[in-house]
Amino acid sequence: MAETLQFENEYGAFTVASRGASLLELKMGAHDLLYDFKQNAGDWAAGAVLFPFPVRMASGTIMEHNGQEFHWPINDEKHHAALHGFTANKTFEAKRVTNGVCCRYSYNGQYEFYPFPCDLEIHYSLGAEGFSFKATVSNTGTQVLPFHIGWHPYFKIQGNWGLSPEPTARLMKNEFSHPGEKITYTGHKWAEEVDGAFFYSDNPRIRNGEYTLEIKALASIVQVFRPAKAPFIAVEPITGLGHEEFPWIEVPPGQYREIRTAIEFV
Repeated sequence: MAETLQFENEYGAFTVASRGASLLELKMGAHDLLYDFKQNAGDWAAGAVLFPFPVRMASGTIMEHNGQEFHWPINDEKHHAALHGFTANKTFEAKRVTNGVCCRYSYNGQYEFYPFPCDLEIHYSLGAEGFSFKATVSNTGTQVLPFHIGWHPYFKIQGNWGLSPEPTARLMKNEFSHPGEKITYTGHKWAEEVDGAFFYSDNPRIRNGEYTLEIKALASIVQVFRPAKAPFIAVEPITGLGHEEFPWIEVPPGQYREIRTAIEFV
């Protein structure tokens, strides 16, 4: 069973699991914001960090970088795809720090489908302005490291909830449900099942009863997932997904990149 760490201060509290550096609980002020999957959190990748790519790769399983192809194993049989990278079920070293929780995972490049050693550090913190997520990807290898990253929180919804603003476009899926061509957004009934990558001109907001949350986007695209009539919705900040619209983020040897997002009341 994954170790969990709790953090609490005057602004609220949160719980992080060592498995996947997963954010399991988040309370800001008087509001519990995340859906509780209890013992099934791992099955849903609830709150997990998705690296070195989030959601499904556009090609399904083939990662292309600098003229090379890396063939990922299928872990999503339904969609014949590689899903969520490989860190969602890895054990991070987690510890409390002054203003939150820090989780660290060191990867030595052992998988032939991703031969890029690196350190991944996730820092969760809670302050007056809201909840913050910072990922630091350090290249510990000898070649340029390509990556994308995402985060998979599930937010509670009930009653007259809403998601805004309207997306401007989305990625159409092929027969295997892999993201493909960018198409104009023509509307969606959010009460129905949704699982797709949407383009936004501004940060997405979730209205849930007496409060509204803003999720700071990492790129112009956000993954949204909700089974029909479920009491939760995943609004996932992602940097990209191995698609021509989003070239891989590259980190030279010995260098690092920081990625930041946040959840705030508005």
